[in-house]
Amino acid sequence: MHLVRVGDIIRIRLSSARSRVAGYGVSAWFADGVLIDTGFPGVAADVGRALDELRPRAVVLTHWHEDHAGNAELVAARGIPLAAAAATVATLRDLPETGVYRRVVWGRHEPLRTPTVAAELPGLELIPTPGHSADHHVVWDAARERVFAGDLFLGVKVRALHRSEDPRAQARSLRQVAALRPRLLLDAHRGPMAVPIPALLAKADWIEATIGQIEVLISAGWDDAAIARRVLGRADAVTVVSFGDLSRVNFVRAVRRTATPDRAATE
Repeated sequence: MHLVRVGDIIRIRLSSARSRVAGYGVSAWFADGVLIDTGFPGVAADVGRALDELRPRAVVLTHWHEDHAGNAELVAARGIPLAAAAATVATLRDLPETGVYRRVVWGRHEPLRTPTVAAELPGLELIPTPGHSADHHVVWDAARERVFAGDLFLGVKVRALHRSEDPRAQARSLRQVAALRPRLLLDAHRGPMAVPIPALLAKADWIEATIGQIEVLISAGWDDAAIARRVLGRADAVTVVSFGDLSRVNFVRAVRRTATPDRAATE
């Protein structure tokens, strides 16, 4: 765990030996007494020390994934007020089975068992931004024109998706957040982004253009694997390690799955 100052915000950078081997780490953020996200189970001891040191008045969860809400039970057990979407809390109480590779990288995600205390967040707004996950939210600080973005952005050309992701919804969410005109975006994996609007719109544009290419090939009768190779490139190691849970083919399948009835009728 490394604590880094970003203006009046503390960035809590979290990684483990296993996550570093896989090339992953994640950040939680502490601002105005509020902690945004809790990191992953493999760093629970570090997160516990951060809670003792920082003494947050509230904790916010952007979504249920284990690298963001992996220590929600730790927070609840300490009686710290928690803010999260109802869908996030429901998922944390009845966690779906996750792939072995996720348990290796992040640790075993324990369900949320302790009753939670509802948090009040004056000046902050949880805004639904589905796509990366159905329950994904960003935290908007309108007074300071900054957004704690969870996994909304990650990068412009993210070709490999989880099976549950929805790129159409994500493009809409990216444009929604760009319309807020944030001056600062705090990305959980990339870090602070001081000029976020062009990046958000570039990603939305790329997703929509990619969806268009995929739709053309679906209409032409191509199968999903062939479309993925043509539009997104060949599968890489992460697809093998994740047993297909994180893959380019999932992008194509999501486009097919989320087609409107009118569009699907023409394909």
